[in-house]
Amino acid sequence: MNRVLGGGIVPGSVVLMAGDPGIGKSTLLLQASDFLAKTGRRVLYVSGEESGEQIRLRAERLGINGEGIFFLSETEPEIIIEQLDELHPLLVVIDSIQTMFSKDISSAMGSVA
Repeated sequence: MNRVLGGGIVPGSVVLMAGDPGIGKSTLLLQASDFLAKTGRRVLYVSGEESGEQIRLRAERLGINGEGIFFLSETEPEIIIEQLDELHPLLVVIDSIQTMFSKDISSAMGSVA
């Protein structure tokens, strides 16, 4: 992942991962989250599609215990921001951005707004 990102994750940057369904985007993000969490850094993993149970089962299959990874099943950015202010994570994973929906914006979920 460091090679693909040109040396790693840059603080303050945004990386959009795209690909066909089932190709392993969520798995890769969970593995990256685990790597950072094992170095003592906080990670917030936000899932708008999969339940906590589904994420937990994937983590178990990968041998990830989840220590240091905070999980939030949410689609409202306002609630996610509250958690960011509380946790101050190094990495935030939004899986997936197309599920986010703000009450303050009248456009459809997953739209450009």
